[in-house]
Amino acid sequence: MLSSCVLPAARPQASEPPAEPGISREAAAELLNAVPGLKLSEVGSHISGLSTEAVVEVYIDDDASILAEGVLDYVLRVGWATELPDEPNQISVKVVNGGTLLDLQDEANTIAGVDQTAFPRLFSVHLNPAEYLGGWPGAVPTPPTPPAV
Repeated sequence: MLSSCVLPAARPQASEPPAEPGISREAAAELLNAVPGLKLSEVGSHISGLSTEAVVEVYIDDDASILAEGVLDYVLRVGWATELPDEPNQISVKVVNGGTLLDLQDEANTIAGVDQTAFPRLFSVHLNPAEYLGGWPGAVPTPPTPPAV
């Protein structure tokens, strides 16, 4: 019988559980409301038949705030990064200024590199599928840089 005086290797430590992807609806609203000109923001979802869509709603006082460089893309990405009860396969955004729903589909199509049909009476933006956003929930984006004054 052979024996040795070798100490056993250190036991592997249990690793911390991975962080949950995405952010809460409350955190998403805080991120959106922190963007100059955006207010009363909400992220939720809507189920229609077999489709689930992420729905972002934002109120503004000036169209320039949503049209500032990087802001619409940021709104879309925050919406896509939000944890929802069911995985969405599309995303819609409602941007309201003084009771008027803005039509931002052309701007969103340019950002996403797609040619999606607009639903101007229902949404400012509707992307189906949201391919440019990647897997859901998406990474939490970096806020857009405010324009220099």
